[in-house]
Amino acid sequence: MQCPCCYSTQTFKNGFRKGRQCYKCKQCGRQFLESYQAWCYSNDVKQLCLKMHLKGMSLREIERATDIHHTTILHWLRKAKLDLDGIANT
Repeated sequence: MQCPCCYSTQTFKNGFRKGRQCYKCKQCGRQFLESYQAWCYSNDVKQLCLKMHLKGMSLREIERATDIHHTTILHWLRKAKLDLDGIANT
């Protein structure tokens, strides 16, 4: 294993996180995983949540219906507003 921070090969196993092996660098002390997986939702799911909000559902109601945290949905709403403001200003 090679440290993604200092590129040292002096690493050791350091437990598990969500079923994946963790490693720790002896040089810089950084803890890291062997491989990373991007955590993202599809655009269809984002659009569905935005439509639910436009139809009057609260963020907490959408969270209960979709199992997506309400702050994630709030970030999507803010980004959509910024995108719309950018389109309107051009």
